[in-house]
Amino acid sequence: MVQTGIVVNKESWAVLRDEPLYSARFIDRENTEELALVIRVEVLDFFIDAFPPLTLDLTTWRSPHGIWVVVISYGVHPTFGSTQAGAFYLNPRQPSEAELLRKLLRQETLSVIFLSADCQEHYTARVVLDPQALANWRQQLNELNGGRSGNTFADEIDAGFELAVQELQAQHSRI
Repeated sequence: MVQTGIVVNKESWAVLRDEPLYSARFIDRENTEELALVIRVEVLDFFIDAFPPLTLDLTTWRSPHGIWVVVISYGVHPTFGSTQAGAFYLNPRQPSEAELLRKLLRQETLSVIFLSADCQEHYTARVVLDPQALANWRQQLNELNGGRSGNTFADEIDAGFELAVQELQAQHSRI
């Protein structure tokens, strides 16, 4: 891993401070092809020189109503202690989230910023993305893009997507 010079603006720091520990958030540097993943952790030192500090997976799911959900699941692997895992959902009908997905699929490496719990310190690493996984993700999103009607929502709230996420979560809670 190589340290990188990703800079996070003060507004983003304020948002990240409110995020729960071990939740991940993409940071899109507008007007660049640069994308980073930020994760607040309890003990920053447990992630310095961890290899790999992070694993990612992307899957797509289509609701019975035809709404697509992109699920990004991740595992955070400290040098000491157990792996922390989570997932978040992206709406490919939202222009900003579609742009995140487009940028993610163009990356061969991803900058990961580990923030201390109080957001006062950080460690940035560059993680190499598995080429086979990337090819699989690209195929899934190509199928998704080929099978959707092109409806996009400029509004922040997409009730159909929110319902689809709830359906997906309910389906997984029964398993």
